[in-house]
Order: sequence, then C-alpha cells, then structure tokens
Amino acid sequence: MKKLTVVVPCYNVENYLCRCLDSLVHQDIPESDYEVIAVDDGSTDSTGEICDRYAKEYPQVKVVHQANAGVSAARNNGMSIAQGKYLFFVDGDDFVAENCFKVLLHIAETNALDVVMFDFKAVNPDTPVLTAQSCEAQDVKVITGKEFLTDNCLHGAVWLYFVKRELVERDRLHFPVSHICDDNVFSLSAILAAHRMVKLSKVCYYYVQRPGSIIHEKSIAHKLKYMGDIIYCSNQFGEVIEKYRGELSEPTYSRLIGRRNSFLYIAIVGALRAGVISEVCAQLKAEGLLPLGKLDKRDFTDTRWTAIRLLSHCPMMLCAVGKLKSWLR
Repeated sequence: MKKLTVVVPCYNVENYLCRCLDSLVHQDIPESDYEVIAVDDGSTDSTGEICDRYAKEYPQVKVVHQANAGVSAARNNGMSIAQGKYLFFVDGDDFVAENCFKVLLHIAETNALDVVMFDFKAVNPDTPVLTAQSCEAQDVKVITGKEFLTDNCLHGAVWLYFVKRELVERDRLHFPVSHICDDNVFSLSAILAAHRMVKLSKVCYYYVQRPGSIIHEKSIAHKLKYMGDIIYCSNQFGEVIEKYRGELSEPTYSRLIGRRNSFLYIAIVGALRAGVISEVCAQLKAEGLLPLGKLDKRDFTDTRWTAIRLLSHCPMMLCAVGKLKSWLR
C-alpha cells in the first residue's frame, strides 16, 4: 500500500497548475511511496494537457479526465481510485511546501493517527514555492477529534488535513456534489470520527488568492448559488452534529452549533454585499433559520461579532440602513 494519495481537482488552472504539480512531485519521500491523482474536470484550456505531460514524466502522477461536474465530483472520483493509507486534497491553483510529506507521514504513522492537521498561508498568485517550517517532536499532542473541536474553531477546508483512507471508507464519507461548500461537511465528519488526531502549527499549504477563483466570482447568479450552498451546508453540518450528539460533551456540542450558525451569518453578509438580502432572508425564514441561533464569539473578530449580534436580530433593518457593509470588509 502506498503511504499517501494526493487528489488534485483541476478546472481551467493552466496558469497555476505547473507550480502546484511541481510542489507535489518534488517532495522528500520516494516516488513509490505516494501517488498524485490529477482529476481534469472537463477543462477548456490546456489544464488537461498539462496533467498528461506530468503523468508521462513522473510515475507517481496519474490523470483522470471527466466531463465537467464540479470540484466535489472530481474529489470523489479521485478518492474512489486512491491507494494511499492517507488522503490529501490539493486544489489545482494552490501549492504545498517543499519537503513536508516526510515529516507529516512520520508523525501520522508513528502516532497511528486518523487525522493530521497543519497550518496554511494565503498568498498572491506570484508567490514561489516555499520550504516547510521545521516541526519538532514537542509540537505533537494526540487528542480525539471531539476534544479538538471543543477548544478549536473548525477549519472546513479539506486541504488542511491528511485523513486516513480507512476512516473515510469505513464511514462512507464523500463530498456533496454540486455544492460549493462541500468540504466543510467532509472535514467535520472526518474529525468527529477521528479517535487520534494531531494539530500542528507547521505551515504546509499555500492558498492562492486569485481573482478568477470561485469565491471571487462577482455575478449575482453566482452569489445566489453560493449563498444557497452555504445554507445547504449549514443544514448538512447540523445533521452531522446530531448524528454524534450522544457522544459530544455539552461544550463541544454548543461550540459546533455556533459554528453551524456562523454559516448563516456568512450567507447574510454575502447577501448584503450582493444586494440580494430579500431573497436570502426569505429562504432563511422559510426554513425556520431566522433569527439566527446561538453563536460562539471565538469564531469572530470583535468587529464582526458586533455585526453578527445585530444581524441575528434584524438583518432586514440593517440592510435598509446600509451602514454595516463597510464594517465587514
């Protein structure tokens, strides 16, 4: 069995993909120990050709070409053929630090971990690949996923974790197709199922902020879809929490409910910015989600906490007054 499978969903990222794949094939473990599965999601630029070129040059790279079905389907497709002990999901426009796989796998295998979490840094598109920070043994403290969620804010981005494939297959985890916030539910499910988890301060992932990425799309139709997906994600998030309700301490349960409700705050803020607050609030009201439920102050900056307390009680009035938008930038 290979030690690691890296799944890379790719769609029209020709200007970024080489840096991403270079960061994955130039690592500090033998090529026979891991595989990189690049899933071309029906790209209309040269993304598919770039994937094929790397597959010819590097034996650890495999390519899957599929009709355009979205990042969730691409992740599921790559995961379905994975052979690694651990799974790692990397977006095709991002990249990872040099020489980070060896230490991460060593920590994961030595401590028999279900989940390894590391840190990330948001960077500009022209940032070069960087070397990983050192990670000493004293940084490692093994806890359960539920213990982690009691004292930490859940970072839903799936690219922050190595997840044991056995756990994913046992619990039949997958990414909800056609929903933008697909990885939040996956990450929560994996962490709640983890008996042994480590959180590292080591920066291993570089998230590239680019104008053409999904979260920077400006069209009204996209904003409505995005906010609808956030509401859907909130509902799915709640279902996962209730599944584990009997295993959670009251502080952990309360923390997760607050995190679930924070998704609705994101939807309302997006609606305010996009000028579609009436439509979004109507959907929230129809689903019984207004006023917003309990929140956890630790999930917000002080300014945003003030804003969310107002939003949770009178989002329509705030929209009419129009004074909140500048606070949230």
